[in-house]
Amino acid sequence: MNKEFKIGLVVIIVIGMLVIGVDYLKGLNVLSDNQLYYVEYEDIGGLRVGSIITVNGYQVGVVGDIDLLIEKNQNLLVTLRLDKKFNIPKNSNSRIVNQDLMGTKGISLILGDATTFLSVGDTLLSSIERSLQDEVNAQILPLKNKAEELIGSMDSVMMIITAVLNKDTRNNLSNSVRSLNKTFQLLSETMKKVDHLVAENDNRISKIIENLESITTNLESSNGEMKTILTNFASFSDSLVKVDVIETLKNVSEITSKINNGEGSIGLLLKDDKIYANFEKSTRELAALIEDIKNNPSRYVNFSLIGRGKPYIDPKSK
Repeated sequence: MNKEFKIGLVVIIVIGMLVIGVDYLKGLNVLSDNQLYYVEYEDIGGLRVGSIITVNGYQVGVVGDIDLLIEKNQNLLVTLRLDKKFNIPKNSNSRIVNQDLMGTKGISLILGDATTFLSVGDTLLSSIERSLQDEVNAQILPLKNKAEELIGSMDSVMMIITAVLNKDTRNNLSNSVRSLNKTFQLLSETMKKVDHLVAENDNRISKIIENLESITTNLESSNGEMKTILTNFASFSDSLVKVDVIETLKNVSEITSKINNGEGSIGLLLKDDKIYANFEKSTRELAALIEDIKNNPSRYVNFSLIGRGKPYIDPKSK
């Protein structure tokens, strides 16, 4: 073995060891039997070669290569090197996740429930988890917008208050408050007087309430009688409606007119003085006759068998 051959062999061994060392530092173990799978992303969000691949938090491999696919809208093709042999369902998802608060990226294999499995070299489904900053922004941004709106509203309110509450308005408000205080004081004094009045007349008020209760009880007990009275009154009113009042008043008016004109017996009696004088004389003589019969009944009824009865003598002739 000559000297040049030895030097070349040493260089090749060193280069191989350097490549293996660099891959090892990247997390790649070129000496192990790796299974290669591929995933296509639109954005890897800072994923690097050598980032770990986990299943349920357990490391099963590392990211091998990341290539830019110029012919596919500049998507990124990521090579997955799995050093653990297990079956991957076809509907499994390769999601880029955050491994720590510093934003270190990794891939989490979310195994599906399909009954068929991927072969080595197949392409998995892809997704990406939002970063911590994105999550914080998603939560903070609505609060920020609301805070800005609130501050704007407060500025508007303060401008309105400043414009409205000038010196005259403040004086008016002060006067209004003083008036309200006086009103409340008057109301308080009035309520005290009312309370005092009620306290002094408590017995009277109680008696009034008892009387009202008695009245309502009597009304309730007399409900039937009230209904009967109202029914009778309704019947009476119906009868009045049926009576021809106007015709009756006309007849009465005609009768009084005839009496005033001296027509008929009553009219002659009231209008003719001679008839009235004769009537008055006849009644006076009749009264004197009745009085004499009472005083001297023997003059008019005599049962004597011997003599005759006494003749009538006018009392005026004595």
